[in-house]
Amino acid sequence: MKTIHTSLIAALLITIGAPVLQAQDDNVLDIKLRSAPSVPEVKAKVPQVNLIVEGESVTQKKTSTQTSTDLVSSEKNTSAYGIVKDKRYPPNYFEKKSEKKVEKSGVGEVANDRISAYLQAPLLSKDEVKSKLEAAGFQVVSTYKVDKKGKITSFVFTDENLIKMASQKGRGFAASLRLLVDEVNQQISISNPLYVHKAFMQDAYDENVSKQTLKRILSQFEGLKDSKDVVKFIRLPRYKFMNGMPVYEEMKVIATGTDSELLAKAKKSKKVIFEQKLENGSVLLGVKLSKRTTKFVKKVGYQNAELLPYPILIEDGKAMILAPKYYIAVMYPLLSMSEFMTIATVPGAISKDTDKIFR
Repeated sequence: MKTIHTSLIAALLITIGAPVLQAQDDNVLDIKLRSAPSVPEVKAKVPQVNLIVEGESVTQKKTSTQTSTDLVSSEKNTSAYGIVKDKRYPPNYFEKKSEKKVEKSGVGEVANDRISAYLQAPLLSKDEVKSKLEAAGFQVVSTYKVDKKGKITSFVFTDENLIKMASQKGRGFAASLRLLVDEVNQQISISNPLYVHKAFMQDAYDENVSKQTLKRILSQFEGLKDSKDVVKFIRLPRYKFMNGMPVYEEMKVIATGTDSELLAKAKKSKKVIFEQKLENGSVLLGVKLSKRTTKFVKKVGYQNAELLPYPILIEDGKAMILAPKYYIAVMYPLLSMSEFMTIATVPGAISKDTDKIFR
């Protein structure tokens, strides 16, 4: 049987061309295989590559040891556009962020895409504040004691430029700015015109007017610094406390009628702190809220209490207020969720207080 198997294997190998040598031992079969042909070694030389871009030469010598990192490094300091891995990069594209120059900005200006809501300085007396506002060319519209003891006083001020800018449909809330004399925190706090105007003027924002207004404020009030209340500047036109909360343009209509009728009813309530007429016939009012409602500023902090008296815009037969959940949020941009929950009933109370003015 072993002889038959050996013969079959030998026949198969002969068929495929392998030479077979019969050994002396019948149980051992010698097979001779051909060696594999040798492959000649090929040495390839990578040519030198010259990149010619806009008349300038950027020479790169590619070798088998050069990596993409080397290419990136060699492109960093070229003045012309470079090409790495078939992609075109502008000059200094790979420069580290830490090496880039950061433009300096002044107080109240946009810095790193962010803007402060207020400008703060050491405490001044009410008389000093009034004198400085007038020296800067502003008109003091009203002064309002926020607390019972009179340690928190809100000033409302304006000028012709602000009135003219705000005399557009739905933009009347930007007709004046606020200043707070805060004896509790021993400081004054002024609304940043760039912040307020970007939020309230929306697509009609006039950077020139806002910056000129800021310049005049800075010229009279020494030692002003940006407050910690900082928001991304680009967010202000659509600012809201959180998803689902109202934005600027979601104003609440609290009464309707002719403008003269609405104004007469408001004055009759004896709640009007100031009246500001605009060039387009609209009227901006500042009204006093009930004592119980006004207490919310103590809970969230007196530092931004210049949001009072509460503004009402009478325009085109409607008396409108900024949605309380929006107005409180934009005037207190650092307000946390837990703090907001402590005044959860206040937005509704503000709506009721302002509604009663026109009854």
